[in-house]
Amino acid sequence: MEKEINIVVPEGYEIDRENSTFECIKFKPIEKKRWRDDEEEYITGCYIEVNSEILPVMEQNTSSNYNVFATRKQAKSALAMARISQIMANDERFGGVITNEEWCNNNMKKYIIVRRDNCIVKYVYFYYYYFLAFHTKEQRDLFLEENEDLVKDYLMID
Repeated sequence: MEKEINIVVPEGYEIDRENSTFECIKFKPIEKKRWRDDEEEYITGCYIEVNSEILPVMEQNTSSNYNVFATRKQAKSALAMARISQIMANDERFGGVITNEEWCNNNMKKYIIVRRDNCIVKYVYFYYYYFLAFHTKEQRDLFLEENEDLVKDYLMID
């Protein structure tokens, strides 16, 4: 007479073949790999061409393409960030980039531009790092007045 026993493996587990015996079946949690550890994954999205054109990518291997953004909007934001960084560094009207020493000075005001909901908002901060940060209110306001389109692209505001 033949008997059969079906083992139901709990969700999220697999049979531990190394530590199981015929008489005692042991389970172990399934090891979850981080997505980025799989060098065989293929991605789609957009990248920024040398001439600053945003181009689509179809099924590129992740092991060699770390410059691909998941969405066109994110690529546009990165391009705006690069342009903003050059403006802030090279146009003396905006006071230059806030240095690390200045960021560490919690007594120094930093005049920032951020996104709240789907709107551009201006604040004064002392502690937290923000990319769009200026030494004075006047620098911040002038920058926003002249570069609102870039700020909207960077903050991904439609």
